[in-house]
Amino acid sequence: DDEFSWESGFSHSEIYSMGPKSLVTIVKTLIGSSKLWQRIFLSDFNNEEAERRVIKCCMDALDIFNKAPAKRQLSDRSVIFPCYSFMNVISKTLTYTPPNNISKVDFEMTLAEN
Repeated sequence: DDEFSWESGFSHSEIYSMGPKSLVTIVKTLIGSSKLWQRIFLSDFNNEEAERRVIKCCMDALDIFNKAPAKRQLSDRSVIFPCYSFMNVISKTLTYTPPNNISKVDFEMTLAEN
């Protein structure tokens, strides 16, 4: 099945085959989506789906940017900075599970370093 799903995200091969323009577009879209989901969540704190998507979109943007070889072709990598900034907000205000089985302290230190 070649149909894209935001839930399952991008495959490893899709991430590795992205060009720089696609990478920037995808990262910006995910960051924007995360912020929109946050607005929805802030209007209804019982909306668990919105809360989950706030975190997922931001984490996906970080993950894709970190894995994509195309980031080496970017002369300006500042596209990811809003994601680090927003993830700092998320880490202080929402319950989340850091990626790759790392501790919250280590994950937050990584965010602070970036």
